[in-house]
Amino acid sequence: MKRVLITGQHSYIGTSFEQYIRKYCPRWQVDSISVHGDGWKQYDFGGYDTVLHVAGKAHADTGRVSEEVKREYYRVNCDLAKEVAEAAKAAGVRQFIYPGSIIIYGESAPYGRQKMITADTKPAPANFYGDSKWQADLAVRGLATEAFHVAVLRLPMVYGAESKGNYPMLSKLANGLPVFPAVQNSRSMLYIENLCELIREIIERGEGGVFFPQNAQYASTAEVVEAVSHAVGKRVVLLSVLNPFVKLCCRMPGKIGRLANKAFGSFTYEKSLSEYNGNRYQRYDLKQSIRRTERGGGNRGMSGGHTFVPSGARVPCGGNRQRKALVTASVASMIDLFNMDNIRILRQLGYEVHVASNFAFGSITSQERVDAFREELKQAGILVHHIPIPRSIGDLKNIFLSYRQMKRLCTEQKYDLIHTQSPIGGVIARLCAKKLRAGETKVLYTAHGFHFYQGASKKNWLLFYPIEKYLSRFTDVLITINKEDYKRAKHFHAKRVCYVPGIGVDTERFAGAKEGADKLRREFGFAQDDFVAVSVGQLSKRKNQETMIRAMAHIPDKKIKYLAVGLGECEAEDRKLIQKLGLEGQAVLAGYREDVDALLKMADCFVFPSVQEGLPVSLMEAMAAGVPVVCSRIRGNTDLVTDGVEGLLTEPMDESGYAKAVLKLKQDSRLRETLRKNAREKIKRYDAKRVHGRMLRIYQECAGSSGLRTPDGNGTKGV
Repeated sequence: MKRVLITGQHSYIGTSFEQYIRKYCPRWQVDSISVHGDGWKQYDFGGYDTVLHVAGKAHADTGRVSEEVKREYYRVNCDLAKEVAEAAKAAGVRQFIYPGSIIIYGESAPYGRQKMITADTKPAPANFYGDSKWQADLAVRGLATEAFHVAVLRLPMVYGAESKGNYPMLSKLANGLPVFPAVQNSRSMLYIENLCELIREIIERGEGGVFFPQNAQYASTAEVVEAVSHAVGKRVVLLSVLNPFVKLCCRMPGKIGRLANKAFGSFTYEKSLSEYNGNRYQRYDLKQSIRRTERGGGNRGMSGGHTFVPSGARVPCGGNRQRKALVTASVASMIDLFNMDNIRILRQLGYEVHVASNFAFGSITSQERVDAFREELKQAGILVHHIPIPRSIGDLKNIFLSYRQMKRLCTEQKYDLIHTQSPIGGVIARLCAKKLRAGETKVLYTAHGFHFYQGASKKNWLLFYPIEKYLSRFTDVLITINKEDYKRAKHFHAKRVCYVPGIGVDTERFAGAKEGADKLRREFGFAQDDFVAVSVGQLSKRKNQETMIRAMAHIPDKKIKYLAVGLGECEAEDRKLIQKLGLEGQAVLAGYREDVDALLKMADCFVFPSVQEGLPVSLMEAMAAGVPVVCSRIRGNTDLVTDGVEGLLTEPMDESGYAKAVLKLKQDSRLRETLRKNAREKIKRYDAKRVHGRMLRIYQECAGSSGLRTPDGNGTKGV
């Protein structure tokens, strides 16, 4: 929990941040005090992690003011800021945040010229207001030490619901004018909720330094006016024939010229200056933020939202109602194992998230885990809908029942975004969402490995290929998780095809020391000097543990042991096979486990004999843990492993091949070390943070654009 003190009551930034944190980081403690007069000096700053100082005198007409007014600006903007910072430092507060201003770099460039602030640009205030902010900037940074971090935010124009200053004036123009000049100036702007999220991140990380925040895109005055008009249901026509009139006004002396140049001048930060923590704070683009500002009359507080699952923060979503997202898959375990980060991202973006799946049967985890997972979702405020989607294509009764229930759910809830996965669940959800896509609903489908692939049966090709290709017509974004599927999907009909490397892997989680390995070995009856091969996955024909069990009968070295982790329909069959081959104590079925990271640290090698994969998480986890790998030469596996480089490959059904590979690893410690090193290096490309970033961009684009574009702007199809 963070304890934050806001000094300066009733300021726009302070009030907005207090609302943001109180609603969306409920575990934080946020207090605010007035710093008018000297009463604040009696307040105990002790115990706070951060002081956010937002008190100050805003920009006024700097043309003709008395010396007394100027002194008041310096007293409030500079002297008071320094006094509060000194009080915080003396009380043991570790962080002080001061929202400064871009105005320390002078006024914007006049009409027709560009002014971009770079890392080499020196502050040059044009008037007493700018200088008062610059002197405060210098003063508070001068107090920074290793124990007292000072963060200065040099803010461009901040806007949002109930903001003051230039934005309300532009909003009135957009509401009242039928035409507007199409001047292409360029401004750095910052939406208030983007700013609030940046401050939250800086506090979370406890950092100091100078920050240059801005929205991800520059904006022109004409773009702002046009976006406002669209948000309120009107239409302003941008006319370049009016530009000469603007130019004339900008050349006029006195107040008219100053105001015209201020409205149509250019003033930007170089974008590299604004990079911070993956730029996650830039959650809303210009059109999104203006829609959120204007709808509901533009005179409202922040709308509702849901929690960040990792930190307890909540980020709201705008519009007249909160946007809704549905995450759906055939069975609950697929949501639990493969979609929780997607749910976190959607909630960060402000969606009300619903989950629809089969919570009664079919999951690859235990029913106890499914029941606990369902309760976890409910406790987190996620709406759960049980729909009896089967995993078998022959279960027509439940398929038709699921279609009716899903159709009713989608019709009633009118989701803004539907993200579906798994073959049968994907078919049902996309058919149900066909009519919704005529509105603003975006439909995403993640193919966790098409059932048609190089080497698949003709039956799979005849059945699944035409279905997937046809349903791609009703898909806005088709996400593939391996390169073979990506190449094939590019020839389908989806509006956009993306390659996202699975759900990624938390490389840091699996990089720790091997603690508790001996205790785990004793639990399974293994000796300390046994060579233990581990596999993780559902006990099924697809995961093919049977072949590895049979391979154990080909291994003469009885010090080699095999541990299969997982549940599934083949469990009884695999146990009978172990007994039949006389492998009791040498091949062990561990059942469902939640300590896979510890089991991998116990393992000497990882065996993965699957016959069909998309991009296997368990294989990625083994590589991240530095466990030498033996796996089948199939799609997905070969994305991750090159034979002899990151692991050893063999044909899926080759019992002898697995036996020889495991023996080779036991006998060759140098090979094990080489594979371990190369695997850890390769798997960095699949780190969960990278996957998170890709999915965040995809969701943002779905939320903010009807014509989806790739992150690099290269059109509707691409990585």
